[in-house]
Amino acid sequence: MRKKTSESQPRSENQDYETQESFRQNFSFAEKILDVSGMFPSLSDDHDIRKITREKVENMLYAKHLVPENTNHEQIPHFGPQAINQWLWENKILREIPASLLREFLNRGMNNAPLVFFKKIELTRNLLILISKLHSMPLDQIQNEHLLESLSLQHGIQHLPKNEITSSLFRFLMEKSMQAGFLNEKFPIKKTSHESLPLHPRIIGFKMHMEEKGFARKHIRNTITHVQQLFMWLCTNVRVFATTSPDSISIIKIQNEHLLMYRTYKLKLIKNGQLSPITFTHSIYAIRSFYRFLKERYGYETPLKRFRSINAPRYSPRDIPTQEQINVFFQIVRQYAQDPILELLGYRFMLDLGLRLSEVANIKWKDVNMGTRTIVVHSKGKKTHVLPLAGELYQLLHEAHRNHNTQIYVMGGAPSTIKRELYEYFKLYALIAAWPFPGGVHLFRHIFITRLAYKEHLPQAIKEVSRVKMLNTVGLYLHLANQDKHLVNQINLLNFK
Repeated sequence: MRKKTSESQPRSENQDYETQESFRQNFSFAEKILDVSGMFPSLSDDHDIRKITREKVENMLYAKHLVPENTNHEQIPHFGPQAINQWLWENKILREIPASLLREFLNRGMNNAPLVFFKKIELTRNLLILISKLHSMPLDQIQNEHLLESLSLQHGIQHLPKNEITSSLFRFLMEKSMQAGFLNEKFPIKKTSHESLPLHPRIIGFKMHMEEKGFARKHIRNTITHVQQLFMWLCTNVRVFATTSPDSISIIKIQNEHLLMYRTYKLKLIKNGQLSPITFTHSIYAIRSFYRFLKERYGYETPLKRFRSINAPRYSPRDIPTQEQINVFFQIVRQYAQDPILELLGYRFMLDLGLRLSEVANIKWKDVNMGTRTIVVHSKGKKTHVLPLAGELYQLLHEAHRNHNTQIYVMGGAPSTIKRELYEYFKLYALIAAWPFPGGVHLFRHIFITRLAYKEHLPQAIKEVSRVKMLNTVGLYLHLANQDKHLVNQINLLNFK
């Protein structure tokens, strides 16, 4: 159905979208879910999905965030992103980089953008680890002379990634080494070639087929990689393919026994800890999809027999930050972000609505209706959902609309740049906030769904609001929430004296 614009703030561009409400089980209900009053009284049965009002949806999504936070944001000083470098110097470099020579190199980059400066710190730290292993000594005992030796420099150049930052570090070290008399001349630093290996014509056809079907670019890239890895393994490990290359292998010669050998090889990698079970399943599904494409397009008879996947958990329990830790994170963003309102808004979209990073980056102002306080979210599979806006998220969006409503995307420039900066700056803010939680910005979506599960909402409601495809995905969160509550109840039954 078409989303109607509000009379209080008409936005004609909103009328260009065919959208579907987040709760689609009852179509008459779906038309009014986002009305303030809802179809049913607020005291209706909470366990009937047909009787969920907008008020209840907002309570699901925002809960206590519906009440404005007491924090006086004006009292939080704004230092800007350049102050991140000073924090990194005091808290990372002085504590973790003992060699004065490396500190001199890093000091020259104090005016770099924080993301570049942080990469330099990570590079020097990795170099120290390499030299520590090479000389069998603790990191804090590495001296300048250990770094300037020819063996150390060659070892570092060989094992560290080849990029402009690495080149600048080793140019600096080789100059110092020559001044100290360790080197007579500089070694060449070969850059890594970015040219990818040529693909087999059938793989190219498979790739084009997936693009026509509208699969996500990341999914296509990963699927093609799994099939390419199979071809490379066959050319290296199976005698009949030893004289061919992966881009010219004869697919018709690939027999079931070859595929089962590859499957066994992958299982050994899992046993040795070199491959995760979930990556193994992705590999099996990618190869099966490839052969299904060959049969449909070219009539190939598939050789696949007993080429099965394995049971692999698709969800790993993770610790999540407390509300106090989340508040500290957002205070850090306010202090150090280039544009605090936009960056807070980006992370709030993920935390309060469970949006994925790509969804946040692609939100346009025409997706937002400030009058009805709703937003159109474009999800996976080219599906769209209308979700309500409230609390701190709405206040941030209102302020961003006042200052940035002339740009196409809510978050600013190109979506690719938005995604990269939100992801990489998240790591810096989490570091400053002393978050011990591994992983990236997707943690916010994980927090979002976990919170819904612990509130005991209907699984169908959680599925629609979080916009996951399968109900059993929600079941994983519900199971963990119920498991935790069961353990607490059992502990409470114990009579401690």
